[in-house]
Amino acid sequence: MQARDFSWAVSAAVWVALTACNTSAERVEPWREPEKTKWEEAETALPTALPLASDLIEFEVRRRDRGSFFVDRAHLVVGPDGITRLALISQSVSGARSATYEGFRCATGENRLYAIAGDDGWSEPRTSVWRDVPNSSFDPRSVLMQDFLCDATTPRSPEQVVQRLRYPKPDWR
Repeated sequence: MQARDFSWAVSAAVWVALTACNTSAERVEPWREPEKTKWEEAETALPTALPLASDLIEFEVRRRDRGSFFVDRAHLVVGPDGITRLALISQSVSGARSATYEGFRCATGENRLYAIAGDDGWSEPRTSVWRDVPNSSFDPRSVLMQDFLCDATTPRSPEQVVQRLRYPKPDWR
């Protein structure tokens, strides 16, 4: 009788261990909260004008050898869907600039490319899907989300973002 109880206990322990290791379960990052309600993305209108140099605010990314990064304050909005949309400008060390119009979703730590600037204005990319933003002080999108756009999983207002971009907190590390 004791051997039967022992084998039942071992079987139960193995079942619990295998259930806990289920790889098909959704992985939830500790800093991201699971969504409580169904979310729907609002329609995104592309900017009508290209960024002006007078509207650009530079932000610091640890790897300066890659160039400089700017946010266009004129194209910075937070939509009713909780997405912060903005024009992100990258400038290489040689001075060449590129601009993208992107969305950042603080609730999930994701970002999406909506448009790319060219000589003729903004154009939509071939693919536009939500992608995880890596947690890295070397990645401009990560720096934007962590230091300027998001307060944990809540988007900051455009005024708060501009204030933080203009007067960033010092890095004491």
